[in-house]
Amino acid sequence: RLLDYRRPEVQSLAELFGGPGAGAAVEWRMPENHHEDSPFHLVRLPGDERVAAQIANRSLLVKGIYELWGQGATYDELEKAIRVYPDERKLPYLTPESSFKIIVDSFGKAVSFEEQNAIIKRFTYIPFEGRVNLKKPDHKFFVLETDDYGPQNGLPPVAQKTVFFGRLVGAADRHVVPTYELKSRKYIGPTAMDCEMAFLMANQGLAQPGKLVYDPFVGTGSILVAAAHFGAMTMILI
Repeated sequence: RLLDYRRPEVQSLAELFGGPGAGAAVEWRMPENHHEDSPFHLVRLPGDERVAAQIANRSLLVKGIYELWGQGATYDELEKAIRVYPDERKLPYLTPESSFKIIVDSFGKAVSFEEQNAIIKRFTYIPFEGRVNLKKPDHKFFVLETDDYGPQNGLPPVAQKTVFFGRLVGAADRHVVPTYELKSRKYIGPTAMDCEMAFLMANQGLAQPGKLVYDPFVGTGSILVAAAHFGAMTMILI
């Protein structure tokens, strides 16, 4: 959904949280054997990890941003990639004082509970020293798997199965969609803009406290509602 808006939204939020020029500094690369509409993108973001977490939390179209520890066409290839990932990047998140959780997610296929447990047990080679905490872990690690499926939701097929493993840096908070969806409003017009699209426009407009947003064709105010949610001052001409 709204696939062409994914990269522009991330670059706008990088500019918002990373400062002038940060949006243009975002570097994109597609995983091998993946097409442009793939749900997985490799990205190098400017600034520190805090910026990445802020981008993920505010984004409408990003489900999560992960520090990639490794990827492969098979779990054996994935293990080789994780083993050579620098220890100085891994060990701070594997300490005895920290808790963790491993989550299995997939695209194009369903993974049963039994399969998820079997997959998680494959990662015994990672030297986790902390305790498992399924409710509120300090660190969440994701196994992201995409199968060599056929056409999915109108998207062309991926040529080869890929398995990613990474640490969650930031996750989306999409509560604004049900909160502001059109059917929950007391008044809407025939041309009222879809809530998700309005919030995407507010993101690309860098709406935040201290900004003034003026909509000369305000209609029923969907864009201004989104901008005001993010703290911007809004104005209409009557």
